[in-house]
Amino acid sequence: MKICNSKVLADDAARKGYAVPALNTNGATYDITRAIIEAAEELQSPLIIQCYEPNLEYRGYDFFTYLTRYLASDCTIPIAMQLDHGKSLESIMRAVKAGFTGVMIDYAGCPLEENIDGTNLVINLVRPLGISVEAEVGNIIKSSEAEGKKAPLTSPDEVKQFVENVDVDLLAVGIGTTHGIFKEQTGINVDHITEIRKVTDVPLVLHGTSGVSLETISKCVEKGMSKINFGEGLRMNYIQYFNEYSNSLNHEFHAWRIMQACKDHLKKDIKDIIRALGSDGRAQEIKI
Repeated sequence: MKICNSKVLADDAARKGYAVPALNTNGATYDITRAIIEAAEELQSPLIIQCYEPNLEYRGYDFFTYLTRYLASDCTIPIAMQLDHGKSLESIMRAVKAGFTGVMIDYAGCPLEENIDGTNLVINLVRPLGISVEAEVGNIIKSSEAEGKKAPLTSPDEVKQFVENVDVDLLAVGIGTTHGIFKEQTGINVDHITEIRKVTDVPLVLHGTSGVSLETISKCVEKGMSKINFGEGLRMNYIQYFNEYSNSLNHEFHAWRIMQACKDHLKKDIKDIIRALGSDGRAQEIKI
C-alpha cells in the first residue's frame, strides 16, 4: 500500500488534467470501503478515501485508518486517507492521531477573515507532520438549507483574497451544487470554474455531487476540478442495493452474502465514476 497525502495526488491531477476520486466510506462501512479500494485498484486509479466527521462517531477515527490499511495492504495504487468537513481543531487532531494523511477544515460558514485565520492555524499544526489541508471558500449549502434558495457560487474575489493569505493545499469552491440526496441536480455553472481558475492555481475540489450526471462531472474535470467528492450518492445506492438483495437474493440469512452482492454492485458504480474523472490508469505515474 502506497500511503501519501491528498496534495500529492491532487497536484498530479491538476498538472495532467484529470481528477482524483475522493470517495466517502460512510464512517468506514466495510462493504463501501472494500468496493472503493477494489474498484480503484482494478482500474489503477489513485484514490483519496474519506470519512465525514459525524459518520466517524459510530466506528471511530482509528477504525477508519485500520480498515483502510487492512483492505489496501496488497494494493499497488497511491492512497490518501482524508477527514472530510472537519469542523473543529479537536476533530482535526483526532484524525491526525489516528493516522489520516489529509484533513479538510471547514470554516466556510464563518466570515472570510475567520476562515483565513482558522485554516492557517490548522496548516501550522499539521503540515510539519506531512499532512495536507483542504479548505472551503463560499459555503456549499446542505439540502436542508436549500429550500427556496439557489446554490451559491463562490466569489473569485474571495478566493483571491483567501489564497493570498493562506498557503492551502486544496480548495473546495461552489459552482451551484448542494450537499444532500438528489435524483438529479441541474443548473450547475461549469463555466464558473474557469473564473476561479483565473485567480488561483491551487487544486480545486467539487463537493455535493449527488444527482450530478457523470457527463457534467467530466465537464467539471475539463474545466479544472482536480478532486471530486462522492459520498451521498454512494451511501444511497448502498442502502438501495442492500434492500434489494435482502429481498431477492437466496442468502439463506447469511448477512455476508447480501454484503458481498452490495459490494460488487457498488464497484460498478465506482468504476463509472473513475472513468468519468479520467483517473483510470494514472496510479503508476505517481511516484511516492
